[in-house]
Amino acid sequence: MNYNNSKQISAVIFAGGNSLRMGQDKALMCGGVERIRQLCQECGIGNIVTLCGDKERISMFEGKVWPDPEYCEKLSDVIRWVHRKIAGPIQYIPCDAFDLDRESLQTLLQCGGGVPLDSDSNRQPLLANCPADYQLSEGDSVNSLFANLASINITKGADNFSNYNDKSQLKDRHQQ
Repeated sequence: MNYNNSKQISAVIFAGGNSLRMGQDKALMCGGVERIRQLCQECGIGNIVTLCGDKERISMFEGKVWPDPEYCEKLSDVIRWVHRKIAGPIQYIPCDAFDLDRESLQTLLQCGGGVPLDSDSNRQPLLANCPADYQLSEGDSVNSLFANLASINITKGADNFSNYNDKSQLKDRHQQ
């Protein structure tokens, strides 16, 4: 299913992690969540939700911000909760998608569902595009939830689908 009207899609931005390996809050780095929200708006997404983790983080972000339910113990629990709460297609985006740009996001929105591959051909499930009728797969890992979504090989801009877990990755990437 192609979405010609991106207002049908909800964007869900993951911004609740502790960023321990990075040493600072990834949700505030490289333009942070606000940059991703702006990209979503530029692409015409009508419903943008930031998942902030603990309720104490709500005030850190603009727009629609949801804390994780207390019963959720891991990210896969949060994704299952969001998937039940939001009707229609969902574009997930991690706050550390520092290289995501408007063109790459638009390509994801128009793919009709799937998980993009980064430039190393690794699936990036936190950038999953879920059609309205997608049923999350069984399992406790994020990868397992999106196992039944096809991999999307977008050769132009695949670098834009990387995410960063520690400072050395960010330094290596942005010094090339």
